[in-house]
Amino acid sequence: MAFQKTKFSVFYQLLKDTIQNSHPELHAVAENFVLEERLTEQREDSYEAFITSPINEINWHGGHGKYIKEKIFVSPGTPETFTNHNQPNLLTNIDKDQYLVRLEDISNPVNRIGHSANEMFVYINNFHKNPGNNAAKDIIEKFLTNWNRIRDFRPIFAGFWGEVKDIFTDLKGNEIVNDDWANKLRDRFGLGHYDPMNGEPIPVLLLRYRVSDILDVNPEETKIAAVPTILDSKLSPFFFPTPQNGWNQGQSLDLSADNENDYSLNCEIVHKFIPYQASYIYHLGWITNSPGKTCEKARKIHLQYLQDDFIHSREI
Repeated sequence: MAFQKTKFSVFYQLLKDTIQNSHPELHAVAENFVLEERLTEQREDSYEAFITSPINEINWHGGHGKYIKEKIFVSPGTPETFTNHNQPNLLTNIDKDQYLVRLEDISNPVNRIGHSANEMFVYINNFHKNPGNNAAKDIIEKFLTNWNRIRDFRPIFAGFWGEVKDIFTDLKGNEIVNDDWANKLRDRFGLGHYDPMNGEPIPVLLLRYRVSDILDVNPEETKIAAVPTILDSKLSPFFFPTPQNGWNQGQSLDLSADNENDYSLNCEIVHKFIPYQASYIYHLGWITNSPGKTCEKARKIHLQYLQDDFIHSREI
């Protein structure tokens, strides 16, 4: 558990009170801090400067926002995630030939260049069919250049292609026509904040790239990827900390509309910033419905799976 030192006693009491008395999403955020096992003393000490005593929920959340702005969402600079302060969670031997995947909402980036998502999808489809289509290529390059310019250097959450390719291909590797892929992938990766609810569908891009692409951007660096912790992003009930022992990656929350026996653990990591390129754009689609499970239900199942796997590994 994190924040066990005496100097954090007021903060830790706030976490326990929040778990007992709060709305399910606030409960989940506080629970993540209690369950987190991966924070080093250096990272806890770094976080201390951004939480005050006596503390309440409002200034804790505000302090967390200041922490990630100054220590994590830095541009230019190196997020604390990829420094020696986070040494036990750094992944220095990750296979450079592995494909990673990331799902991005492109609503705002598209609007910034004066196009609709539908128009951008047409350009991208045309470019995929004919890479020599200069008109489509120019629009896509403008879109990506503008988007990369406004992005910060925050750690990028990504999953592994090998664990989700069943959504896109059959057992023989043939591509499947699946109009519902964006909803399925959103659920598999636990991206519950991508929820159209009663609003408009969310336009998304699936980006696919190799670990070697990250290394190419950071040729002198070995600290380019890590197991995610509660201090690597904004507060979110859809994040779930992964135990320290026996796990080499994070495990995303599965929001798929399956029964408990079909629940899947999917690996996730955070890696250093890379500028998006046209070649990374693998698929485009729309998220049209809400997640298949509530966050509260998924978290209960997820915790049980982690506990069962831990017990099983100890027996072996």
